[in-house]
This record gives sequence, C-alpha cells and structure tokens, in this order.
Amino acid sequence: MTRKILILCLMLSTYTYSASDNPIKQSVAILDSNVGEMKVEMILLKDNKWKLSSYLDGGRIVQREEIEYFYIENNFIRPIEYNFFQKILFRKYNASAIFDWEKNEVSYVEKNEKGSVAIEEKVLGPSSAQLQLRLDFKELDLNNIPELLNYKVFWRGSVKERIFDIHKDIEIIETPIGNYPTYKVSRRFESGDTRSQIFWLAPDLDFSVIKIFNNDGKREVEIKMKSLEEID
Repeated sequence: MTRKILILCLMLSTYTYSASDNPIKQSVAILDSNVGEMKVEMILLKDNKWKLSSYLDGGRIVQREEIEYFYIENNFIRPIEYNFFQKILFRKYNASAIFDWEKNEVSYVEKNEKGSVAIEEKVLGPSSAQLQLRLDFKELDLNNIPELLNYKVFWRGSVKERIFDIHKDIEIIETPIGNYPTYKVSRRFESGDTRSQIFWLAPDLDFSVIKIFNNDGKREVEIKMKSLEEID
C-alpha cells in the first residue's frame, strides 16, 4: 500500500495546466483515484520561483502532502527544494531534499537516513520530472515526434534515468471534464520488470496529463482529471 500511494503522489504532479506566454499557468486541479481525492496546485512565487504542491485526502487510511520548489530556465526545470509527508494508518514517512547548484549536490533526509549525492546539470526533482515531460512535448514538432524522451531524476538518495516511450497514434480519452485527443507515453522499465506506467497528454490542454494508468506489480491504479481551474 505504501509503494502504491507514493507512486501515485509522484504521478499526480503532472496535472497542471499551462497556456499564454508562460511555460506554466498557475492552476488548481482536482483528481480522482481509487485511493482518494487529490488537490494539486501550481503557484508562482516571488523571484519567478514556482511551488508545486499536492495533498491527498484518503480519510483515516491515508494522508499525504508533497511540495517542490523550482525555477524554470530555458524551458527546463531547476529544482530547489523538495518535501514529502505521508501517513498510512499508523505508519508515517518523511523525506526532504535541498538542491545546491553551486556545489552540484543534493542533501537529503529520508526517515532517519541523511546523506548527499553529486548531481550534474538537468537533474530533476521527484515531483517535477513528469512536469518536464509536458514542457518538452510543447516544444516538439508533432509531425516529427521522437520515439522516446529520457531524463535524470533524483529519487531516494540517488540519480536515476527515466525513459519514456512515445506512441505516435492519437487516442481519445474520456474524462469528467470532457473528451480529448491525447498522446500516449509509457515509462520504460527493465526487462522482466512487471511494473507499468502510462500517461495520456492532451494537446488541447497544453499537453496536460489527463489520465494515468499505473501497475506496480501488485495493484492497478487509474487516475483521471476531475476539475481544472486557472488562477489569474
């Protein structure tokens, strides 16, 4: 159950809408899943710093909050700070990370473990990784879509590569906010790994992810956007 909720939290960070002249539009989205309802906010703070936050209310079973601060430089996300809290029944989990780009390292705390890891340019944070996928889709030539996109992501004390395979056929997805043509993107796992993650990005909503399917090898989760509000 803990793994299922944590994967869901990271995936839901993709649900923000962007438009106009900014790479990201301030917004509030409500999402539905079989583990509860989630609220996701994208807020622009002072000095062009962004705050991506999400809160999942699963009643007495699960409560979780995730926040990441970052800048966007030349259409690429530069993470600054990450904080995560989760409670499932009586079990609690805390994690945090500070990105020091002058030293090119991440200092992190996970439960009772502390440490640091070296990073290089264009390493993404846990929450902002899928958001970067959206930003990159906005810049693609849709008449010449690549077969994959790959990123380096800080995750649980180390930097890992994430590869996303792009399916070029358009698929219509039904959601509570309407039906939209989408591009299907699948996260690649190692051979023999039974896990799967699939994202559907809607060009009409500035490539917002409007549906996610996740199979962690034990359980399947389907997530759909329920409502979306832009903030002026």
